[in-house]
Amino acid sequence: MQANWPVGTLCHTCFQRRKRNPALCAQCGTLRTLVGRTKDGNICGPCSGTDIDFACRRCSYPGDIYADGSCTRCVAKDRVHDLLSDEDGIVHPQLQPLAEQLGAAQSPTAVIAWTRRSDSARMLAGLAAQHQEITHEILDELPQNWRTIYVRELLVAAGILPKRQENFARLRLWLKDALADLPPHHARVIRPFAEWGVLRDARRRADKGRYTAGSASNDHTDIRTAIKFMTWLDENSITLADLNQEVLDVWLTSHSAEVRGLSAFIRWAVARRLTGKVTVPLKRYGLPSRFLHSDELDQQLRRCLNNDSLPLEARIIGALTSLYALPATRIVELTTDRFHRDGDDAYLTIDRNPVLLPPRLAVLIEKQIASPSCRTSVLQQPHDVTPGFLFPGRPPSRPRRADTVHSYMRKHGLPGIHARNTAMMEAITDLPPIVVSDLFGMHPHTAYAWAQYAQNSWAEYLEAVQATE
Repeated sequence: MQANWPVGTLCHTCFQRRKRNPALCAQCGTLRTLVGRTKDGNICGPCSGTDIDFACRRCSYPGDIYADGSCTRCVAKDRVHDLLSDEDGIVHPQLQPLAEQLGAAQSPTAVIAWTRRSDSARMLAGLAAQHQEITHEILDELPQNWRTIYVRELLVAAGILPKRQENFARLRLWLKDALADLPPHHARVIRPFAEWGVLRDARRRADKGRYTAGSASNDHTDIRTAIKFMTWLDENSITLADLNQEVLDVWLTSHSAEVRGLSAFIRWAVARRLTGKVTVPLKRYGLPSRFLHSDELDQQLRRCLNNDSLPLEARIIGALTSLYALPATRIVELTTDRFHRDGDDAYLTIDRNPVLLPPRLAVLIEKQIASPSCRTSVLQQPHDVTPGFLFPGRPPSRPRRADTVHSYMRKHGLPGIHARNTAMMEAITDLPPIVVSDLFGMHPHTAYAWAQYAQNSWAEYLEAVQATE
């Protein structure tokens, strides 16, 4: 037994449920913890003739007492103030917006836990204690670990620091440290390759808003592989000028997983006559082989659109994959401003052209925009004019990670690549490749390759599937 209230004797579970879920009293209409019952419904302590009243002593919020008679909201505000204030108990004006947003977080218990246990919270407190304005440049001088990244994104999400192309900025910071550790004869080659062969193109894509986390990962790989290759040449007493195809093939054979990463460096070196006429053979990727039957794809789509037991995010991601063959890397980059209504119709701009949405999917996306699933984050969507991500991460100034989305969808039994391949096949057989390219934001060459594959193999594949049923 946990409590003996007017409503009766309560176990621990029922006691906690009633205490944490205040509701309108059936007698006085006040939002309170309901401890009694009449024929008209549940009633609060005063209306039951008792002094049982789980209300915050400071703000009177009912049913959410955390410590010393105060609710989680008031305690969270205290903890944030203590974290960000100086020895005089004053929060620096620059950090005031962050203090206000953390104090008004949708999940005050998450804020309390963050202030108590998080290394990033301690790091932020240390920065606040320095009595100077925090800038991107100051954070750039710190070790670029997850703590620095999280603090930076908190400050961006709160509108304290300006938003920047973080994928490109992290590549630039990493390159600075990587070059500093290289021997001079390596740096003389790697530096111009990285700065003129990789960073210049990355900056151009970043300026156009098309430099994703995947793009940055590929550029990291190209530079790392070039460094690794130069080290291997040293270990084998070979200079870059003496490199020939036979030597290159030896390296490619023993490092088959890094063929793609080396191709950019070799092309750059050959173009500048730093080495002889050598080439990295292009790796031929196999044709898609994982598909669903059309009926299975339709079943998955209906499940996403109609099954209320699935989480909202899973339903939207699954529907976008099944309808428009979108990969997770593209879905997570979608922002809320890409959705709009025109009369009774709703549209989603996937690349440059708006695509008509089924009514049910439009309603799901509207719900997601109105209440994004980031309750476990200490902050909500950024409070500025910048469009938020449709699937915000933690903090919500960045999108969810594509790899976590893959795991998330598998957890709910929604196949990703199988559904995407099948959806692409159905689209490419119904529409001209150039239309698919424009609607789905796909390179025209890729769309035509899919069309050729569909023409040669899709009918035979369906016949083979039907023959085995």
